[in-house]
Amino acid sequence: MQAGLERQSGQNYGRWVSSPNWVRSALAAPVVQDPGTRMQYSTASTHLVAAILTRVTGRPLLDVARDWLGPVPGFRITGWDRDPQGIYLGGNQMAMCTRSLLAFGAMYAQEGQAGGRQVVPRAWIDQSWQRRTASIFSGQGYGYGWFLGQMGGRDVRYGWGYGGQMIYVFPATRRQPAMAIAMTSDPDLPSGRTGHRDQLHRLADRIAAAV
Repeated sequence: MQAGLERQSGQNYGRWVSSPNWVRSALAAPVVQDPGTRMQYSTASTHLVAAILTRVTGRPLLDVARDWLGPVPGFRITGWDRDPQGIYLGGNQMAMCTRSLLAFGAMYAQEGQAGGRQVVPRAWIDQSWQRRTASIFSGQGYGYGWFLGQMGGRDVRYGWGYGGQMIYVFPATRRQPAMAIAMTSDPDLPSGRTGHRDQLHRLADRIAAAV
């Protein structure tokens, strides 16, 4: 989210996904700031990561994701939109039920372990939770796809999807075990400017405090 390219989310999203080649369109966007500086939240940035993974592995990204995350009990991707070139969309439109989101969050909460295996390297989780920039939405820290904040008097890392699809991960402390919370909402309605996201945050905060 610090590529420096004009963001292809918000008011630019529709134009971007209407282009004949999403990768080329993302790379052709004007440079609006120095790379590595201020956050520019852009779905195109994560889609470029998807395109890179597709090229490097030589396989459809859905197959790769199912292989990598297959050992996670209860996790399942039932559908995923693709761009005109057949690359799975790296930013959104991945169909999962609430239980699948929770299974993914629980795996992160357990330092990458699930089903008796180390599914995601602990080092990667640590890197993804390091503050890389500040969120343009809240001013909170932002790592690799995770917003960094506090809820219920403890640290939280959360993923926020359009409409209010949420994963909250609370790392373990000396006094409290690790915990994950998942919430799903109407995928066709915005959650930021409507206040719905903030309502979900307050609910997660109360749950964390109660636990």
